[in-house]
Amino acid sequence: MEDLVKKLGEEVKAQKKTWKEASVEFNKETGIEITGNALRKRHSRLIKRKDNPKIQKGSEYETYFGNGEVEARKIVNLPPKIKDNPDLVVRELGYNPDEWEIIFMTFSNWQQHTKEQTTKELYAVKFKMKPKLKEITTTDYLEVAKEVFSKEIKPIKLPPKKQVKGLNDDLLLECSGIELHLGKLGWYGETGENYDHKIASERFNEIIREIIATQDITKVGNLFMSIGNDFFNTDTITYTTTKGTPQQNDVRWKKMFLLGLELYKSALIELRKHFNKIDLNLVGGNHDEMSSFYLYIALQSYFNNDNVINFSDDLKLTQCYQFGKCAIFTNHGDKNLKRLIKSIPAEFYQEWGQSLYRELHLGHLHKEVVVDDESGLITRRVGSPSGNDEWHYSERFVGATPRHQLFLWHKEKGLLMNRYITFEPRKKLENEKVSVRA
Repeated sequence: MEDLVKKLGEEVKAQKKTWKEASVEFNKETGIEITGNALRKRHSRLIKRKDNPKIQKGSEYETYFGNGEVEARKIVNLPPKIKDNPDLVVRELGYNPDEWEIIFMTFSNWQQHTKEQTTKELYAVKFKMKPKLKEITTTDYLEVAKEVFSKEIKPIKLPPKKQVKGLNDDLLLECSGIELHLGKLGWYGETGENYDHKIASERFNEIIREIIATQDITKVGNLFMSIGNDFFNTDTITYTTTKGTPQQNDVRWKKMFLLGLELYKSALIELRKHFNKIDLNLVGGNHDEMSSFYLYIALQSYFNNDNVINFSDDLKLTQCYQFGKCAIFTNHGDKNLKRLIKSIPAEFYQEWGQSLYRELHLGHLHKEVVVDDESGLITRRVGSPSGNDEWHYSERFVGATPRHQLFLWHKEKGLLMNRYITFEPRKKLENEKVSVRA
């Protein structure tokens, strides 16, 4: 048909025929009834396609982009019912609607008469689509992490530990999630203090030593620790938080993770010598929700089937740890605090009904804040041992004392003691020199 349109157009151009005469011949050859003016327009579109290499045969084209998106124009026959269903249109265009998501789609249509004297509804569909990304759930992460870590991280062969005599099983020492921000870089020239992975490691180990020193006095039988809570400063290979906020780190992301894993592994090996039972749960932070999850699963692989160290299988952002009449709720505290407080009695109604002493322990703000909402739940933000970086300093989030907290609980009497572990900001050393390179 295109050859016929081209031949007739050349004859009109050579003044052998008029467009009206050409249309009569075209209608006789094809069985399609069109006017001379319509034939002239068809010939004009055909010539434009030939002269424009970007427009392929039938005005159809496809352009693929590096991010997986595709932009195209296709001519298809669409009954009205199909046109109103985006998934069916996508399928008619030759794509699987389960794998592609529409960014935009426009239609222009015309009627084509066939030799059989029927009418086709033709549509030129211009569209842009992107691949659908599979939503990755916590269960997916868990399966992948456990599969990888089961191959790479073998359980530590620790001999079964005998119960330590003289420890009081009615007492519990709680170490809230250590908001270390491992990897963060702070320079005294910008912030008035230094902070890096070496200082962070020193402070982490000091917290572990203070736990043991507190245990030497209190002689508790049980230790409860939270893992995560912005333990790491970044969550991606491009050194951003979980949601993509850029951070200043002083250590490569692989080294940061391995260092954090070693810190906690060594700490748990030491702590199990001093307690009869150690329970751990996960608290996802806004800086390290994914990396702390992997840390938690890796540690679980290390201490699999240990008779002292136990890992909770609950991976929600909000969790509850029960100890006698005490209920300790954990969350990082970066989202919807008022709704979080109000929702706890509804979500944890069994634990709520079985407890008299209830506290919600949060992090995120790097300072201590205690709120009693007068409904039987004390909400407490704990401090952070982390130093400041340039962003915190420039935004004037300064003045909070670097610290961490331990809590001593009695299963019948509730909270007995709040123990502070404080750190002095690391100032510039007297012999520290600044080198300037051109």
